[in-house]
Amino acid sequence: MTRALLLVALLLGAGGAGFALSGPCGWVGRVAGGGGCLAAFALRDLVVTGDALVTDAQGRLVIGGIDYRPGRRDRLQAQMVVATLDSATGAESARADLGMQGRPEQLRLSPDGTAMAISCNALYTCDLPGGSQPRETRVMLFDRDGERRWFAGIEHRHAPPDADGRAFELGFSPSGNVVFAHVAFDAASGQVILTRQHPSPDPNARLPAGAEIRPGATRLALDLPDGFIPFLRLDSARSPDGDRIALLARRFSGPGKIRAAIRIHDIASGRLLAAHDIDRDLAPAILWHPQRDAVIVALAGTPAAGADSELRLYAAGAGE
Repeated sequence: MTRALLLVALLLGAGGAGFALSGPCGWVGRVAGGGGCLAAFALRDLVVTGDALVTDAQGRLVIGGIDYRPGRRDRLQAQMVVATLDSATGAESARADLGMQGRPEQLRLSPDGTAMAISCNALYTCDLPGGSQPRETRVMLFDRDGERRWFAGIEHRHAPPDADGRAFELGFSPSGNVVFAHVAFDAASGQVILTRQHPSPDPNARLPAGAEIRPGATRLALDLPDGFIPFLRLDSARSPDGDRIALLARRFSGPGKIRAAIRIHDIASGRLLAAHDIDRDLAPAILWHPQRDAVIVALAGTPAAGADSELRLYAAGAGE
C-alpha cells in the first residue's frame, strides 16, 4: 500500500511539474518566448491569414480568417468567417459565415461596431458574384451577422500589392461614413466618392523592416536575434494610450529556429520594454489586448480540412 501511494504521489508530482514546465503556451513556452507568454486561446475551425484581429466597443475580440472545409476532387474550400471571442477567456460567442471563399487580408470595424470592412489578399482570388478578377483586390462591407452590403475591386495597376498581398491600408473615417481602400467609398452605398488615394490613420500600420524604424520622432533600434532576416514589412500595434508600440517581425526558417520576434518599445524614449522570440509561424497580425497589458498574436494554421489555430498573449513589459 505504501509503495502504491508513493507511486501515485510520484505520478502526481511529475504531472504537476510537467504542467509547470508547459505553462499556458506549450512545452517550456515552446522554448522561445515562453517567459512572456501569458495565455493561449484555441481557435476551432479557424485559421488567421492576415491582419484580421480587432476589438469591438465591448472589448471583445473579433477574428477574421478561414474555415477550411472539404471540397470536390480533394480540394479545400477556404470559407471566410469572422468569430467573436471573450477577451478574458477566449470563449467564442458568435460566428459569421461570410458566404464566400478567399483569404482575408485586413479586417476593420466601423466606429460604432455595426459594420465590418474586409479586404482580400491580392495574391489570391476571392469568390464573389461577377466572377473572379485576378487583377483586382477585393474589398467588401458586411454587417456583424455576415450579411454583405456591397463589394468593390481596386485594380492592381492603381494599387499594386506588396509581397504579402496587401494593396492598400483599409480603414474607416472617424464618423464611420467612409471606407478608405486606396479610394474612398461611401459606407452606405459602396459608391466611390473620392478617387485619389487617401491615407487613413491606422494604429496597426505596416512598417518597412530595417535596423532602425521611426514610428514618430524617435528612432527605434530593431534588435532582432542574430541571423534573423525578417520579411520586408513589420506589423505593428500601438498601445491604447499611444505611448508604446509593439512590432512583429516574421521570417521563414527551419524546424526549431526562431520564426517570429516581438519587440515592444516606449515611443518617446525608444527604450526596449519587452522582447519575445517565438519558434512558431505567426500570422501577420498583432493587437493590443483591450484589458491586459499584453499583445495578441495568432499562430499560422495549416491549410487542411477542419484546421484549428491559436491566439497567444505576450506580456507588454509594464505590469504583467
